[in-house]
Amino acid sequence: MVLIHIICDSPAQANDIVDFLIDEKLMLNALVSNKVLHKRSKNGQKESLEQTLVMGTTKALLFNKINKRIKKKFAENLPLIYAMPIIYMDEAQSADLRSSTEKT
Repeated sequence: MVLIHIICDSPAQANDIVDFLIDEKLMLNALVSNKVLHKRSKNGQKESLEQTLVMGTTKALLFNKINKRIKKKFAENLPLIYAMPIIYMDEAQSADLRSSTEKT
């Protein structure tokens, strides 16, 4: 199990991605947090951006499929995508995640 993070340029893009992933059974649930300050270095210059963070639980084996589908569907404005492992999870929630997401 992983907690996937998707950093989007707008709340609209975040909502589109969440709807798409839930409809495709690639993510069980999602949290969308608006106005996250994202700082990065680009071409040697520091840059601050207000972005929207999506966090959701999924199976680790679905990460590559999620990444490919997002790259294909949202190619013009690709969000930053990464995942962190979930070390412990309630047994009932874990069973729900396994049964409610796409079979791997």
